[in-house]
Amino acid sequence: MRRMFDEYVRSRTLQNWKFWIFSIIIKPLFESFNGMVSTRSFKDLNETALAWLDQHCSLPVLRPMVLNTLRHLSTTTSILSDPSCLPEQAMEAVIKLNKRAEET
Repeated sequence: MRRMFDEYVRSRTLQNWKFWIFSIIIKPLFESFNGMVSTRSFKDLNETALAWLDQHCSLPVLRPMVLNTLRHLSTTTSILSDPSCLPEQAMEAVIKLNKRAEET
């Protein structure tokens, strides 16, 4: 699933670099969903997806997650100092992500 997520992020970012920012924000949710939701049966999927929603998608949980992600983005990119460099940084990030995926 992670490889598919990374590939989707790469392809969408190459179409529109802004998707990369969205992917950074959404990745912690993807990781928690991937670790918690079971697809063994439709019943399991339904039960675990509802439990995941309750635990990971409430505003008190989402706020700090998004703030931490945005803090990380602001300290690891030039989004605050020189936003015009962000499209290039997004492309570089997905190219590096793709190279790492090819190595594994």
